[in-house]
Amino acid sequence: MAIGHHKPRIIALINHLTFDGHPSKLTLTLNEILPRYEQQADIQFVETSVDKLLATAKSIEREQRADILICSSASAEFLRKKISITILSFRMGEYDLIRAINLARERGTKAGILTHQRTLKELEEMSSLFTVEVSQAVYTSLQDAREKVRKLVDQGYRVIIGSPTVVELAEAAGAEGVFAINADAVRLTLDDALAICHSRAAEAQKHRRIHAVLKNLSEGVIALDATGKVFSVNISMNNLLQPDQPISIGDSATEHFPDIDINGVLKKGTAIESHLSLRGSQRLAISVLPIMEEGQIDGAILTCQEIREIQRAERRLRSQSRPSHFIAKYHFEQLTGEVPAFQQALQLAKLYAHSNSTVLITGETGTGKELFAQSIHNASDRQQMPFVAINCAAFPETLLESELFGYDEGAFTGSRKGGKPGLFEAAHNGTIFLDEIGDMPIHLQTRLLRILQERQVLRLGGSEPTPINIRVIAATHRDLKQEIANNRFREDLFYRLNILRISVPPLRKRASDIPQLTKLLTRNLAAGNTDQEQAANEILNALMPRLMNHQWSGNIRELENLIERAFIMSEFPGESKPLEALFPELFSVPTDQHAINAPKESLHNFGKAAEITLIQETLDAHDGDMAKTAKALGISRSTLWRRLRQPQAKTQN
Repeated sequence: MAIGHHKPRIIALINHLTFDGHPSKLTLTLNEILPRYEQQADIQFVETSVDKLLATAKSIEREQRADILICSSASAEFLRKKISITILSFRMGEYDLIRAINLARERGTKAGILTHQRTLKELEEMSSLFTVEVSQAVYTSLQDAREKVRKLVDQGYRVIIGSPTVVELAEAAGAEGVFAINADAVRLTLDDALAICHSRAAEAQKHRRIHAVLKNLSEGVIALDATGKVFSVNISMNNLLQPDQPISIGDSATEHFPDIDINGVLKKGTAIESHLSLRGSQRLAISVLPIMEEGQIDGAILTCQEIREIQRAERRLRSQSRPSHFIAKYHFEQLTGEVPAFQQALQLAKLYAHSNSTVLITGETGTGKELFAQSIHNASDRQQMPFVAINCAAFPETLLESELFGYDEGAFTGSRKGGKPGLFEAAHNGTIFLDEIGDMPIHLQTRLLRILQERQVLRLGGSEPTPINIRVIAATHRDLKQEIANNRFREDLFYRLNILRISVPPLRKRASDIPQLTKLLTRNLAAGNTDQEQAANEILNALMPRLMNHQWSGNIRELENLIERAFIMSEFPGESKPLEALFPELFSVPTDQHAINAPKESLHNFGKAAEITLIQETLDAHDGDMAKTAKALGISRSTLWRRLRQPQAKTQN
């Protein structure tokens, strides 16, 4: 629904069994953070049950009580098909689940984790950390969730962790439901809701401004007296209509506009705005506004414009507004690394920032391709304009098309009244970042190619293209040449994208950067807590030889996860386990494989103790063969012999 000048109205639908008379855990969490939002929005909590969820949501919609609804992910997916109000879902992060599992451990029972649509692979990798049996399951619908909860309970899982919906179902089945969404996750969801509301309010204000401009600058204008007779007409009106008989003073307006209820306006004072009128091949928007004098209707003003001109004017104004949430946060100064391959990528990115040509960034998942894209934007002449990022692999095909290109009113069932601009229009004068471009459906690639060629976007169901001025940056982890060979990517689109090319190296080829990256990420995560930073660094320093020899299939994102795990472990020093149990992925490769795969440039970046440890492991892996060990470490035999003869080496041996 449209948002006027009132504060945004947000209702959180909370699935909860209310027979015990106590508020739900989510309600308690919301009450804790509500004071922060009192001046920004009108936020209400409505507790309901799964069975009454749809009826409650429809009642809210019918009474127009909310601009946005917030609920669990399963409830959100269900309600989006039933009502038209915008619906957001509460986020649930892996760290929240870890905390919930710790609660389950205190209760001394097996724990079941029920998540929506996907399992959490990170928890599977960390299963050895938990002292309770943990089982994961996924559900795709409310009925599926009921069945999965019942199955877990039948198997002896008395603690079930998940969203508010899962908690309710667990308690109904006789188990204990553990809520896995903390205050930070709730705040993020509320911030997203506020951003959407503010964007809508700005859009509504912009439309009011457009209509005011059109009323005063219409191409054709007729002034009518109280009886509906013409007493003034401008030349533009007759030029626009080109009637057989020109409109003249004294004519009855209804003779020239028989499809417009002019008499109704003069009697009731109710304006007619933007009435669609067909005149041959012309599509006209006609408005009739009453003239009031001392509270009495004294005539009317009739304005007439071509709809195509209105649409062009509206889109020009829309393109000049920069949405506040389309902002790039990262700059080149935040990209750290000394390895030549990384420095080469960085220098190319800085060079390309001064161009408007399309950039294709390639690299494995988690290498920081979007950070490069944001930095390029922030170093360019477009830095004050929008930076619009979209993951082409994260949206269903039909939704991706409407998100990218927008749609006109009536383009499909359930489309928003008045239509909706796409992300290409939102990026006008700025940069659009198409992440995972290699996963874009083939028919959308055809439309994208046309946009890159014509610099115009045509909305779904529309007939008038909108000119756009954008800079395109695309990224992919796929081999696009191979995708072309497999007929999954258009060759002509590849050459349109592959004008400026940046290849971001994987972390396993940046081993000498790992100590520096680890310190930087640890400092950022500590957020000024020096004691916790030092405790985490002690764990990470002990792991450094392993970190530098790890394969890093998840790249920097995987490194961030391990650092966060070290932070969690540093908070419970009394419960610490051997590093092999806390970080099993670092110890899963045999020692000889670690040594054989040791990067040649990494040895010089170790401290003395870590260096000797790595040398000794490599030497043992090659059965004491000095030549093979030196070759594996990328040093000469004399250097290897000299380092083994150092006092610290002798002590360890």
